Amino acid sequence: MTSHLTQKQDGCSFRPHYDAIKGSPGANDNASGVAVLLGLCQELKHVGAPIRIIFFDREEAWLRTPVFRLGLLGSLYYVWKSKLRNVAVVYNLEFCGSGDFLGVWPIKSEEASLPVFKEIEKAATQLSLPFKSAHIPWLFLSSDHLSFRCRGISNALTLSLFPNNQVPVLENMLSGLSILRLLVGPRPTLPEPLSFIHTLEDTSSRLNENSLQLMLSLLMEMIRNYDQTGN
Repeated sequence: MTSHLTQKQDGCSFRPHYDAIKGSPGANDNASGVAVLLGLCQELKHVGAPIRIIFFDREEAWLRTPVFRLGLLGSLYYVWKSKLRNVAVVYNLEFCGSGDFLGVWPIKSEEASLPVFKEIEKAATQLSLPFKSAHIPWLFLSSDHLSFRCRGISNALTLSLFPNNQVPVLENMLSGLSILRLLVGPRPTLPEPLSFIHTLEDTSSRLNENSLQLMLSLLMEMIRNYDQTGN
């Protein structure tokens, strides 16, 4: 299921996945991302913006083992079959239906200067939206941004929302996270919403309309900034 808006040179791209893991209602992972981008389509239906919106299937893992999982089939197929010359930046949405604190991932310290992150930083500041970047090993958590990075588009990031009171839990989890610990160590304590995604508890009752609107406002702010600068 794909929706294309006006495509121009150096356009930006917004993408969620619409599949859910078997047995989970999939409300925050990732009906929330789909809802936000459907709202974005509505906002932009009469606007000639250099935006491409794509809804991916088969993001969730088709092979799971205690050590690793394999998924991202929809986005991998897309990036290897499509010409990506006109794609300048990629914003991927994951679990953005609860919370008012923006998480931007995966960002290593040396990637803080990426144009895609600078645009997010600018828009979040304009909205007074608190945010932090984080480097999350792909073995622990990944999404469709990884497919674009594999094709050489470094300006590909995922945007998520977290409840403010869960940010310390997230920071504590990330501080002790390593590939070795993921392979042989105990499972870390997860913050919301990571603690209930991929479970029966990922229901619509956990979604917050204000959070969905907040993410939509962030995307609209980035688009306005993009139109003003032409970048």
